[in-house]
Amino acid sequence: MFLKAPDFWYSSPSFWLTLVLKPFSVAYGFIAHRLYKRPYKHNLGSNNQVIAIGGATVGGSGKTVVVRSLCQTLMNQGLCVAVLSRGYGRSKNDIRQVNIDTDKYQDVGDEPLMLSKTFPIFVGRDRFEAAKLATNAQYLILDDGITQRSLKPHKKIIVLNADQGFGNGELLPLGPNRLDLEKIKFDIDAICLIYEKNKGNKIALELPKDIPVYRGYCKYNFGNLSGRIMPFCGIGFPKKFFQIFSNFEVCKTMAFPDHYPYKDEDLQQLIHEAARLRAQLVTTEKDLMRVPEIYRDKIKTVIVDLVWETQISELFM
Repeated sequence: MFLKAPDFWYSSPSFWLTLVLKPFSVAYGFIAHRLYKRPYKHNLGSNNQVIAIGGATVGGSGKTVVVRSLCQTLMNQGLCVAVLSRGYGRSKNDIRQVNIDTDKYQDVGDEPLMLSKTFPIFVGRDRFEAAKLATNAQYLILDDGITQRSLKPHKKIIVLNADQGFGNGELLPLGPNRLDLEKIKFDIDAICLIYEKNKGNKIALELPKDIPVYRGYCKYNFGNLSGRIMPFCGIGFPKKFFQIFSNFEVCKTMAFPDHYPYKDEDLQQLIHEAARLRAQLVTTEKDLMRVPEIYRDKIKTVIVDLVWETQISELFM
């Protein structure tokens, strides 16, 4: 099921919404915390360093960009790294290394397919079994690995987007939060706070004081993008993507549900609308993985990198 984030997640929900949904949020929080406290099934010991990265909120925090940045940091130090991912939304249950040349996003997931252009990445619901395939890796990065209990991490890192923050502060389904950071902060080694350069960082004041915070801002490579544009995306927090085009002539934006599987009719409508508006279609790297190949040459993408304010390599010491 692919759903759009409701507007009330990032505002004050009405009295009636709160009345109806709050009991479900309380029940969700109770169950999520019990599940989080389950013991791990496997521990790799000290032979490999296992780093779990995840978001406290549903979608859009910048987790994948952080995974890529941390992998690049480790590789720049001459270390061998591999990413282990569940492969959200994939249609197969096997455990395999992702191959950008032969795999489709339906087989391995859109994020693993995107990351496989640069790093070895293995997909499988059981992270311990996936780790067995990464025989040369000194560091195993668990993408969206905070809540899994198959493989015990040596460190856990929460990713938070400064614009998104904790939304209205409520747990699912009343709000966007899938974890109560106050309840699990004893178990978190660091927070990676991602923000937009030259914008405020008020969310930093709401973070627990006893967890190290690593701040990084997004650096965008727009390539040769110019003129009238029509951005579209299917991510958890689309506002974050649309707002980066403040210096462009944006004639229209289109938001789809997170991880939305684009169909031929979707792309034909987007291309028709862009032609009518005399605009260039542009989307995220991750969204492009879900676009049928015959349409990709008609769409531009924006490359996102992170510039860290603090030495992110400290996380691995």
